[in-house]
Amino acid sequence: MTTPVDMLHQPYWLTMGPMIVVAATGFVVMILEFIFRKGDRRWLTVLSMLGVIAALVVAIVHWSAKPAFVLNTIGVDPFASVFSVLILLSSFLVLLFTLDWSAKSRVAAEHTYLILFAVVGALAMATATDLVTLYVGLELLSVASYVLVAVRTHSIHSVEGGIKYMLMGALGSAVLLYGMSFIYGISGSTNLMQLSSMGTQMFASYPSITVLGFLLMLMGMGFKLSLVPFHMWTPDAYAGAPTPITSFLATLSKAASFAMLLRMLIFIFNGPGAHLFYWAGIIAAVTMIVGNFIALPQRNMKRLLAFSSVAQAGYILVPFALFGVAQAQDWTGLFDSISFYLFAYTFMTVGAFAIVYLVERDKGSLDSDALIGLYQRSPWLAVALTIFVLSLAGMPLTAGFLGKFYIFVDTLHFSTMWLGIVLFATSVVSFFYYIGWLRKVFQKEPVGEVTALTASPVMHTLVALCVLGTLALGIVPAVLLHPLLGLTWLY
Repeated sequence: MTTPVDMLHQPYWLTMGPMIVVAATGFVVMILEFIFRKGDRRWLTVLSMLGVIAALVVAIVHWSAKPAFVLNTIGVDPFASVFSVLILLSSFLVLLFTLDWSAKSRVAAEHTYLILFAVVGALAMATATDLVTLYVGLELLSVASYVLVAVRTHSIHSVEGGIKYMLMGALGSAVLLYGMSFIYGISGSTNLMQLSSMGTQMFASYPSITVLGFLLMLMGMGFKLSLVPFHMWTPDAYAGAPTPITSFLATLSKAASFAMLLRMLIFIFNGPGAHLFYWAGIIAAVTMIVGNFIALPQRNMKRLLAFSSVAQAGYILVPFALFGVAQAQDWTGLFDSISFYLFAYTFMTVGAFAIVYLVERDKGSLDSDALIGLYQRSPWLAVALTIFVLSLAGMPLTAGFLGKFYIFVDTLHFSTMWLGIVLFATSVVSFFYYIGWLRKVFQKEPVGEVTALTASPVMHTLVALCVLGTLALGIVPAVLLHPLLGLTWLY
């Protein structure tokens, strides 16, 4: 039992350093927001970005630190470090996005510290080793996200998207908690370390309840990850939310949810429950097919990217299914594939949403026809959007291609070629709607004088960072793969 004296010697900073920095920044920004309620308060966003950079430095310093755990609930290991860096990188890009958005839109100033508190929840989901802590982190991220989607209270679409997201999110949380309660009921523990050694006993004594717990937990996380058939909230929430928040939902929220799902499945169900991972493969296949085919007729750019994100979640779920057939010594390759794709997905998705935001602001429309003549109005943004959508589709020399390639090779290596075929075929389908965008981008304006599309230096910086990340991971993948090689992901 941990005594009060032992608690004083817990490695709090090592395990919770990034969370402490981001949480402290969030409280400082919240207090300052109450004090300075008038005038331009974008400096609060800059302050938030500095806090995230400080947390990112702490996470990178601890990248290969010796695993440590505090109070048996929060830990630092390579798994936590990699996902913490990914979450903080995503949050920096989103905050940079909001810096421009808040200057040109009527928006509640609370969004800045709400994003920071959501990041704290996301970091908890990446580092927690206890079901209760994981769930608390998930709820902190979710509640902040519901408010952020509906933050434009003067917009009926924003409020509608926020309400739908909250209702479906609450249903997903209830289903997840119900599944966790079954696991706790038959094991008497919520600690993942203890549960990992009780898998055989749980399956031997309560096989049906254990399987039911697995399915409920997978379904609950399916709501959070927009997996089919739990994706119904996605198009309305994505279309109604302010575009920087949409990019937040599509990248940061998904990365944290995948980290939480992966840690739960590996610790609780792998081994005696390996055959259950086949269900993840089925959901991945259905998600890839439905997401891509529903995206085909979409004319609203944000709704198309919403269904594209559904399909992308299916791609990322494929390696999850392979854990059921892989030996422990082969897990490193699967972890590498998942993390590489999530890093690539973050750059290309935030970049695509940034340009959609600029086009919407320029033309006052989210219809894909607003892309017509983009190359004439801004050649740089047109080329950048081309790179992002080709990467999302899986064109060679982009990060998205290599991400899909690594996952495809994994399906061949573990003799699950049917999943690789579905991945390849649905990626081909995605070319049709992305090429439709590019045709309009390079199409000339039908009539009238061409007006240049202008963007702030902040947005140019954001787009340039995303282009750099997308091309660097596509042409020189070693910049990420080299630090990942040799990591012992879980202890």
